[in-house]
Amino acid sequence: MIARTVGIAVIAGALACGATASRAESKGCAEIVAASEESGGKLSADELAKKMNTDVQTVRNCLDAKGAAPKPAEGAPSQMK
Repeated sequence: MIARTVGIAVIAGALACGATASRAESKGCAEIVAASEESGGKLSADELAKKMNTDVQTVRNCLDAKGAAPKPAEGAPSQMK
């Protein structure tokens, strides 16, 4: 009976910690993407990692997940009408 109660408490705690970690990661990605957009896409992943005080792989994952694509080249035809 005690083992079951402890097991449930451990599972509930693990779920709560996982939810908190994913929210923190989302906030971090939002900040990374915002910094990338503020720079006009001119900063590399290495430069963004240094600026945001995080590792390069995290920056790359965030930019890939958010679909942060570089701006179209000047003179390129626009699809917006």
